[in-house]
Amino acid sequence: MTRLTISAEAIAALGDRLEEIATHLEERSAQTRGAGDVDHGFVDRVAEEAVDRVYGDFEHARVTLCAQLTSLARLARSAGACYVDTDDMVRRSVTPAFERGTKVGTL
Repeated sequence: MTRLTISAEAIAALGDRLEEIATHLEERSAQTRGAGDVDHGFVDRVAEEAVDRVYGDFEHARVTLCAQLTSLARLARSAGACYVDTDDMVRRSVTPAFERGTKVGTL
């Protein structure tokens, strides 16, 4: 039988890593926006406007992604604490016979 073990620390670390990714994306975007009005070298203004729309769509997607990553980070941190509470409750309710495997499937 496969046993999956997850620690509260690992869940919290996942939250930290998600927030690091969101922060990195935000910092890189700030650097790009700070570059000012960039000329992409197109002769045709229609092509230049199309590129600007693509960048605008990308920026919208980036903002949405960063918000979702930050939210997931917050949820992962609070899940870590809930995991510890739940694990403790399950441990208290499991009988010694169940832990030895003699009454598998019974609590």
